[in-house]
Amino acid sequence: MMNSNLLSSNRLSNSVLLRVMVVAALIGFADTAYLTWNHYFGSGIQCILLEGCEVVLASPYSEIFSIPLSAMGLAFYVGIFVLINIVDIYQDHLSLKLLLLGSTLGFISSLILLYLQLFVIEALCFYCLTSLGTSTAVFILSVVLYKRRSNQPLTQ
Repeated sequence: MMNSNLLSSNRLSNSVLLRVMVVAALIGFADTAYLTWNHYFGSGIQCILLEGCEVVLASPYSEIFSIPLSAMGLAFYVGIFVLINIVDIYQDHLSLKLLLLGSTLGFISSLILLYLQLFVIEALCFYCLTSLGTSTAVFILSVVLYKRRSNQPLTQ
């Protein structure tokens, strides 16, 4: 009986982790959607707290093959959102591994972009740092979820 309560309690914790990941992915989506929309249709970014957004977003590092990094970030957050929901619905190891892989790639990409902002461009963008925060949150929570679930079957 006690073991059953532990599983229920852990299941609830996993569910909370997934919900927090969804919120982080939605914040990242909104952030990158704003930047992508502004890249194609906007008249300028309203930089909050920092004064480097224009410099960062106009730098040669803001695009790859004429595709803005914000659009790639938008695709990343859509993919992460879908994977989080697949993990929640199907609870299989493959989807959890894909979520961990995707979140790791997003986190590493964000670290590379932070390095570029700090040491190459020498300016910081609030929106880029917001994306760094959300991708870091998704990565850390993915690692925690993976470690929890790798020691037990996903469904009980």
